[in-house]
Amino acid sequence: MCGILGRIHRQASSTGSAWPELPPETLATLAHRGPDSSGVLSDAHIQFGHTRLSIIDLTSAGHQPMTHAHGRYTVTYNGEIYNHLELRQELEALGETFSSHSDTEVLLAAYQVWGAACVSRFIGPFAFVIWDKQTQQAFLARDRCGEKPLFYAFDQHVLCFASELKGLLPLLNTKPGLNVAAVDMYLHYQYVPEPLTLLQGVHKLAAGHTLTLSVDAWVATPMQYWTVEDSGKDTDLSATTALSKPELLAKIRHGVEDAVKLTLRADVPVGIALSGGVDSGAIAAIAQKNYAEPMHAFCVGYPGRPLYDERAQARALAESLGMIVHEVELPVDSFVEFFPTLVRIMDEPIADPAAFGHYSVPRAAADEGIKVLLSGVGGDELFWGYPYVTQAVHLNELASRQPGLTWLASWLTAPSVQTFLLKVAHYPHAHPTLKHWADVLQKISDPRQPKDQLFYYMLHPEFAGAYVFKDKLYGPAMASLAADNAFVPTALGQRTFEQIPAAVIRMLFDTWLTSNCLTLGDRVSMGVGVETRMPFLDAHLISLVMALRAKYPDHSLGQKAWLRESLQGVLPPEVLTRPKAGFQPPVQAWLTGVVQRYADALVGGHLQKAGILTADKVGYVRAGLASEGYTGLFLAYKLVLLELWYQQVVMK
Repeated sequence: MCGILGRIHRQASSTGSAWPELPPETLATLAHRGPDSSGVLSDAHIQFGHTRLSIIDLTSAGHQPMTHAHGRYTVTYNGEIYNHLELRQELEALGETFSSHSDTEVLLAAYQVWGAACVSRFIGPFAFVIWDKQTQQAFLARDRCGEKPLFYAFDQHVLCFASELKGLLPLLNTKPGLNVAAVDMYLHYQYVPEPLTLLQGVHKLAAGHTLTLSVDAWVATPMQYWTVEDSGKDTDLSATTALSKPELLAKIRHGVEDAVKLTLRADVPVGIALSGGVDSGAIAAIAQKNYAEPMHAFCVGYPGRPLYDERAQARALAESLGMIVHEVELPVDSFVEFFPTLVRIMDEPIADPAAFGHYSVPRAAADEGIKVLLSGVGGDELFWGYPYVTQAVHLNELASRQPGLTWLASWLTAPSVQTFLLKVAHYPHAHPTLKHWADVLQKISDPRQPKDQLFYYMLHPEFAGAYVFKDKLYGPAMASLAADNAFVPTALGQRTFEQIPAAVIRMLFDTWLTSNCLTLGDRVSMGVGVETRMPFLDAHLISLVMALRAKYPDHSLGQKAWLRESLQGVLPPEVLTRPKAGFQPPVQAWLTGVVQRYADALVGGHLQKAGILTADKVGYVRAGLASEGYTGLFLAYKLVLLELWYQQVVMK
């Protein structure tokens, strides 16, 4: 993994030769992503820069920016093409020759042979920009799930790009203002859903997209080449006779095994981030079986070993596999003290309370000389790990099958009726059937839910919780927001009954997975020069599961039923039957500590100057909001984080 940045100029350099090379201080903004080496390359239209984290072919033959085909193509690339060996053989059979063992050279050759379609052949995370000197055309691309980031800003003269905002902002002529629509989304979601950013005129190239830019046409329109919703169509099961359950589970197990084996390819040591759960446990068991030496496993815990501390379970599994175990303990004071630094490392404001833990694991790995870390991220998203997601499928299926419920719900939107339904749904002594239908009717009739969308994010309590305080908080800059602004990222429209499960998975991938989990994971690991690899996001595995799901729906079978059953014999029964715990830091103490320590930054801060907040509402955030239950505390934390982000990233 690496850091990339640069400019593509519409007009050739006025000198008639190359633009000046990017200065060292500009490359230094991404030095943490590539501490091993750096490089620059310019010509009449481009200024490319690269900072390298050497993982495959550690020699100078893998140096970037790299040119190919007698100087026609130049690339600056961040990522790993796990199947580069197979692609190299295929390309050699087509007449291509190679001078290195790097996957970068394979990527360039693949683009020369297959053009933009090359991205569909790559397995692994990537973000890259290729310049074709002959056609004077740039090609930008990002991997299917969005494991690697790519920001860009575009005007009539130049397109600037970078792996992080910290690298992009020095390339811009002016400092962009805040995007109030994105601020509103952030306060609902705890992150900014792509392709938006918090800065006006700055975009993320969305996951599964490419962008082609010619100096002649000078139009930058992203094009989608992949969605998880349609990925099952890449695996044709229609000609297959009906699968027995053992056959189905065997396909999934083999798919997971193949994905893990592929992510073990590296010329540096590989470790694993290990909890006590199924996802990372499965990866650990398969990885160690296929790794020549004892792997290093890293697990997180808390002082006093509270009930949610999973170190004992993680250690027991790791030691049974012959791994070397490292424990990381996270005191509250350490989180609060480190918070401003963590905000800068994250690059974007991501209010996930687990951020410190996610940072501490690759930090510990880096201290042990581990440059590649396997992670179980993606297992929950691919195999129904979140109750609200399966609830969304069932609710949408019910509404699809029973249109009369939607008609009835249209009469239940009054605030008094909504309050009554909520009380019944949560009344402990009500009959379970009555509680169930009160809950269903309230969710279907919620007046904030757009009628032309599937029910999804309103089922997430923290998303809905922001509505309680918005009227008390928002300043004049937020007055122009549309009522359904927060729902824009999930505006897929309606689906037929059979299409609902795949559409809900797509909303989960397009929002939470990409903009929270993968963004956070990339920044905290690359912040310490460690590459994180996620086998559950293997393109072939995803296509297989989605194809099986279309033929044999699994959302009613229980949490991660397919995965758990397919791993029998791979993991011990006590791991397979253990309820999902998730990453559970001492949230209340962490958030309270941050708000108490840093809320004064809001006074006269940028949020107040920009009209996001007013002086009296800043006072409310400091004095009262955090005391109004967890929802109020979390919202206060988000605002403090947002203010510190502006200071630590935008103003630096």
